[in-house]
Amino acid sequence: MAAIQSLRKNSWILTIVIGLALLAFIVTGLDTSLFNSKQSNVIAEIDGEEYTYDEYYSVYEMLESQQNNGDMSYAQKEGIHTNAWRSFLTGKLFEHCYKNLGLSTYKENLGIQGLCDDEIEDITIGENPDPELQYYFRNPQTGQFDKDALVNVLSNLNAYKEQNPEFYNNWILFEKALHDNTLRRKYVSLVSNGVYMTQLEAQDNVNSKNKQFDISFVKVPYESIADSTITVTDSEITKEYKKVRKEKRFQQEDGVSLEYVTFDIVPTENDIAAIEESVSAKADDFKNSKNDLLFLNLNSSTRFNPEYYKKGSLAPNLDTFAFSGNIGDITPVYFEDNSYKIAKISDIRPCADSARVRHILVNSENAYNTIDSLKTLVENGADFAALARQYSVDSVSAINGGIIDWFKEGEMVKSFQDSSFFGEVGKLYIAPSNYGVHLIQILNQGPKSKRVQLQVFSKEVTYSQATRSKVYQNAVKFVSENRTQEQFNAAIEADQSLVKRVANNTEENQRVIPGIDDSRQVIRWAHQNKDKVGEVSEIFRCGDKFLVAVITEVNEEGVMPLEKAKDAITDDIRMEKKKALILDELKNIDCSSLESVAQAKALNVQTSSNLSFASTSGPGIGIEPVLFATMAQAEKDVVSKPIVGERGVYVAKVTNTTDAEVSTIENEKTTQAQRAASMFTNNIYKILEDKADITDNRINFN
Repeated sequence: MAAIQSLRKNSWILTIVIGLALLAFIVTGLDTSLFNSKQSNVIAEIDGEEYTYDEYYSVYEMLESQQNNGDMSYAQKEGIHTNAWRSFLTGKLFEHCYKNLGLSTYKENLGIQGLCDDEIEDITIGENPDPELQYYFRNPQTGQFDKDALVNVLSNLNAYKEQNPEFYNNWILFEKALHDNTLRRKYVSLVSNGVYMTQLEAQDNVNSKNKQFDISFVKVPYESIADSTITVTDSEITKEYKKVRKEKRFQQEDGVSLEYVTFDIVPTENDIAAIEESVSAKADDFKNSKNDLLFLNLNSSTRFNPEYYKKGSLAPNLDTFAFSGNIGDITPVYFEDNSYKIAKISDIRPCADSARVRHILVNSENAYNTIDSLKTLVENGADFAALARQYSVDSVSAINGGIIDWFKEGEMVKSFQDSSFFGEVGKLYIAPSNYGVHLIQILNQGPKSKRVQLQVFSKEVTYSQATRSKVYQNAVKFVSENRTQEQFNAAIEADQSLVKRVANNTEENQRVIPGIDDSRQVIRWAHQNKDKVGEVSEIFRCGDKFLVAVITEVNEEGVMPLEKAKDAITDDIRMEKKKALILDELKNIDCSSLESVAQAKALNVQTSSNLSFASTSGPGIGIEPVLFATMAQAEKDVVSKPIVGERGVYVAKVTNTTDAEVSTIENEKTTQAQRAASMFTNNIYKILEDKADITDNRINFN
């Protein structure tokens, strides 16, 4: 009691102590980047210029919107991140080139490096219209580029900004791409046209191709000497490592290797039975529902489907049910696509297979009100054709009084098609679409057939909260009992239900561990905790798994350590020793004829034809450039000295020579220039990336 009374009297001291402790936590425990707005939002720095995460993410959003698939898998989303980064970086690298070479000018209205006004005029309404513009602005009657239609769009851009913002935004994206693609073609053309082959080089290439020869040879393959017979010492490996360690093949990227175990969350038998029971319990409610849309959207994994099916378009069992039953009929519970389901006939209607209509399209801000007023005018006797010419923004049909001649299923947007096929001839219908709002009058229809609207109530088989909690508790128990790599490995070895997996050398901007959804968080943790090799991680939720990892190795960017390079260097030394052994053996053999070499080595004399100095591979030989280059200079019928090749040591002779006309100087100039330009075009991004000073901060972002 005395202690409590003392604390009450001196509570101000306790307050100060707690305050100081919190202050210490704030100062030492928080990431200082939170207070540095400049650093926190910079995703990349290219040649000293900073770029924000927002700039990168706008590229990601654009690529994501182009997928036209709202239900993308995790792998697809990660693929978009990878492509977005490449597109973002490529665009910025090219922008730097345009500015440095004076190829571009800043377009303030678009916020990009673009063409000057004269150039953009030339490729739009000038003498050299861009091919894409020519494609999109074709006259439907003549098939030719309609410059007047393009001029009309350009003249009314400000109006489109207010009346049709979707079209306006798409046009701005197109215009940006037009600037960028034209500049990129100009830049690539500028550099690739600088590639030139001289007359002497062309003549040399022609000679190397036109002088052809046939050879006979004996090949002593390296695999004829077993690896086990070759001894490679540690001192030899160390000595060779010092010589070759700076070669590109022994350079490594920054990476972290992990071992991990997953605790998979899967439905139990009780979970599965509960799902089936819940679907069965709703069968009567589904059958008696007067509002299937509301019922499904509140109760089902699948939503209301407005589609009307024709016979033969459904799965055989459902097709038979749908076209032999009545409205309100339901199927028994069935299992399909990992879900328990019940199907119901929600409507039956006659539907035409084609139609001829006339329409008025309005896309202004008050489009519905305008269309409703026009509908009233027509119903009161106004001339539909005259109203279409005056109000419809569909300029192609407006000229003909709004008439759209016969069209079949799939040729119009769904809302327009449904109104035209399900409606009655002569009546007026209002249909919204992504183009605006349509007033449709059906003029004629093709034959009608029975269509069935089928709804499916379903529940996907998934784990319960209780199952998830149980699996999580298992993961918590594992982590709490195993905090070191040794304990981690021992626990997995003792528990046969656990499987240890490995993720070798994960790079910091790697988006996913193969086979593990939502594993970017694990990679970030590993790269931000490189000093914790051997320590067990926290529990990560990765899709339908809990994951626990341990860092086993950290690779710093630069030269590969000897231990990692050891196997490759051992193979190199072993190969050199094999070459030396074969050469020593051949010194003690009569090499005056191929037959004597073949007999001594128990091998066969082989042949290959139509070779030249320019050959990279030959029939029956494969890729052996040193052999071809040597034999191109050899005298006919003279047996060569041993030639050390890629796959073995060769003794060979030229048996026949031919002067052919495989190429000419002009062809060679053209071919080599095209090849060089193609190589430059295909590798330009890598070239620019290698030469730029790039700081990549993606590790700081999800």
